Amino acid sequence: MVQNSMNVNHKNKEHRIRISMKGLLHNPWFERVADEIKASGKSEDTDDPVDVIVYNPISIRLAHLFIRWGWSANAVTCLSFLFGVSGSVFFYPQNRWLNLLGICFEVIALILDFCDGQIARLTHTSSQLGRVLDGTVDITNFLAVYIAIGCRMMNETIPFTDEIPWSFYIWPLLIVTMLCHASQARMADYYRGLHLFFLNGRNSSNMTRAKILKSELAAQKGSPLYERVYRFFYLIYTSDQEKYTPRAQRLLNALEEKGGTVSDELAEAYITQSRRYIQLTNTLTYHIRACTLFVLLMLRLHAFYFPLVIIVLEVVKWFMIARYEKIAKNVYERFCL
Repeated sequence: MVQNSMNVNHKNKEHRIRISMKGLLHNPWFERVADEIKASGKSEDTDDPVDVIVYNPISIRLAHLFIRWGWSANAVTCLSFLFGVSGSVFFYPQNRWLNLLGICFEVIALILDFCDGQIARLTHTSSQLGRVLDGTVDITNFLAVYIAIGCRMMNETIPFTDEIPWSFYIWPLLIVTMLCHASQARMADYYRGLHLFFLNGRNSSNMTRAKILKSELAAQKGSPLYERVYRFFYLIYTSDQEKYTPRAQRLLNALEEKGGTVSDELAEAYITQSRRYIQLTNTLTYHIRACTLFVLLMLRLHAFYFPLVIIVLEVVKWFMIARYEKIAKNVYERFCL
């Protein structure tokens, strides 16, 4: 558990962020929004400027509205799914106005994606099911967009060729892109969770170890089928994250052997180093890659999105893993765990 001095340091950082935002925007309304976001339990460490200026002010207002209406976080996640999948249909036509309508649907889906997490934190209803559902909807929404664009590109020509159509050759490229996308998002999610674990403690990070999930799954033989299914897939998801992070696992195992308590000094050491790279996780998550794809789509340059994911974002992913593994190694050796 992270003690008072760590919390004081983080509160000072949050205060500086709010003051700088006020100076930038000359509008105290953003400070009130920042206070509401903080009250929902969300850390500003994992937000980027677009989150702070655009998405958070809208999503926190909607979160309070949905709570008054009696909506659960999972219900809002399902609503995000409906907007996301519906919006993908508008990316098939080669019509900029319809494409723009699709982008509007996807932006609404993204705002709702922010909103469901805030509802869960405000109402203290966070759960493994909600976490799995949220991640599944994110991937499904993007998969629908990929499929729509793939169908569209079958009739388009390959760049730098003499009118050679993509035809069915687009689908292997899309499959590789989607696999890279899923892997990048999975690892970004892990390091955000690990950052929050050292910042606020296990209860605030939504982190669950694979070995714990295995024991929970084994103990639920008589539970409803849907619970066993989502826990099974969550176990696969978590196991894959841990496979790529051996030094982080060594650090967490050592902490568990010492009773699971995280000292102020150790937490400060990890968080100080992690803050240098935490924005890399935003590069690999939903909304930055979505904005990139939508801009390229409107410019009729969407074919270049796929090498961007397969090459550039893969390099970012492996750089992120290398940096965070080094952080785990440094902390482990410094505190002689």
